[in-house]
Amino acid sequence: MAKKQSLLMGALAGSFGIFISKLLGLFYVVPLNSLAGESNMAFYSITYTYYDLLLKICSAGIPFAIAALVAKYLSRDDYKTVLLIKKLGASFSLALSFIVAIVFLLISSPLASAVLGSEASASDIKALNDLFYILSLALILVPFLSALRGYYQGLKLMKEYAASQVIEQLVRVSGIIILGFICVSILHLDSIYAIYMAIFSAALGALFAIIYVLRSAKDTDKEITLKAQSAIKEARDSKALLREMLALGVPYLIISFLGTTSALINSNLFIDFATTIGIDYEEAMLALGILQVNCNKIAAIPQVLTLGFSAGLVPYLTESLERRDMRTLRTYISQILETVLFFLIPIVIWLIIYARPVYYIMYGGSNLDLGTDIFIVSSLTTFTDTIAPIISSMCMTLRQRRSTILILLASTIIKLATFYPCVILFGYNGMTISTAIASIVAIALNLFVLYKSYGASYRRVYKRALFMFIAAFVSCLPLVLTYIGFDFNYDSRIICILILAIFGILSLILYFGAASFFGLIKALFKKDLKGLIQDIKLRFFVR
Repeated sequence: MAKKQSLLMGALAGSFGIFISKLLGLFYVVPLNSLAGESNMAFYSITYTYYDLLLKICSAGIPFAIAALVAKYLSRDDYKTVLLIKKLGASFSLALSFIVAIVFLLISSPLASAVLGSEASASDIKALNDLFYILSLALILVPFLSALRGYYQGLKLMKEYAASQVIEQLVRVSGIIILGFICVSILHLDSIYAIYMAIFSAALGALFAIIYVLRSAKDTDKEITLKAQSAIKEARDSKALLREMLALGVPYLIISFLGTTSALINSNLFIDFATTIGIDYEEAMLALGILQVNCNKIAAIPQVLTLGFSAGLVPYLTESLERRDMRTLRTYISQILETVLFFLIPIVIWLIIYARPVYYIMYGGSNLDLGTDIFIVSSLTTFTDTIAPIISSMCMTLRQRRSTILILLASTIIKLATFYPCVILFGYNGMTISTAIASIVAIALNLFVLYKSYGASYRRVYKRALFMFIAAFVSCLPLVLTYIGFDFNYDSRIICILILAIFGILSLILYFGAASFFGLIKALFKKDLKGLIQDIKLRFFVR
């Protein structure tokens, strides 16, 4: 079997692949804006919110359960049960996704009318309803892909896990750009067809990723099969195993659903409520689209840490818990938090201080003031929205399911309770501020659960985080150049890119220099910067 990676390297491997995937995701937003028009991006935002929600219902709990069970029975050398987990997980995922897709199709028409509100035109309602129909195809393929990923995640094959993310996104982005261009620019169809193709491409990307995963892991599958055939012990009873899978998966499904409620509340409540407090319908649609598509696409880059570390920590924390090795478990908790903060703190600060040039480069001068304003505030929640799911995943993996569900339920109630007051006080930015308040509460409560249940200590985490903040503020020194006339150019994207690249490189050098000075790199990665780069090359790029 493939060489096992450490938790940190496995998580970074997953994060690296997902980072490339998210980076590819940035490339389609600009051409999609151009082909569909900013006024149509709200349709994409609303549809993608439901896609994310339904995808979590169909698959979020299953991959987690598969990964945890595979890690559990693999540690016992029970290979027959490992193969049975793969079969049961994939079959259950397909059946559930088919049922969810059918139900969603039945309610799509009244749902489209309710989401857009009373001021929406018949053509807008029809367009959203059509998008819901297209969405159903992806709801069949993507959960099956997620089940396969969960299986190989449990085997700690994080390279295959990460590479499948890249393949899926590469095909998806290519489909969005190429198919959208054909429909709008060549066939001269209505611009909404660019959004249709964007949703269809999600299914296309999943199909190619499934083919890749099945082909790339053939050697591992053969090895597991041979070991299972030679094993004397029979596999666990399939019914008992399915019950165990559901016991793990259903709570995680609930948690995943609760994790999407912020975007769901924004999509379902903002437009209708905004028009009642004096915000124009078109402006409300524009603000929602900018927040949940344009800004979220950029802010999603640091959030790859959520996916990478959430995927990487499951088998390792499961093993520590199975062996009752509390000392190692506590070390893992601290290591995960410190490493995520090391990357997240400077990225969030850079997104805030370079918000205007970044938004201009991505989306041009149209609605630049509005976009920059929304982007700055949404960058603040990038911090909370990255940390919160990682801590929730740790609690889930460590079997604190009831506490995690109750905490996220409380967070959802807080989001809903603060949504209307925040929108009244802060306008469109109220959507983001109410999300931040809810996430902060969830983070604090989950950290307390880890402290009470496993004795997790955060003293060292706080101390190192302080030095990370200092290093990040040192990295802001290039902004001094703007006071002597070396400022960003908002008349040419090319010049703006060159200037931002100079500022970005200087900020990066200053951050890592300051982090090295404070001993953070050595403390976190057990080697200097040069050694860390060599290790990453060896693990991720050399077979």
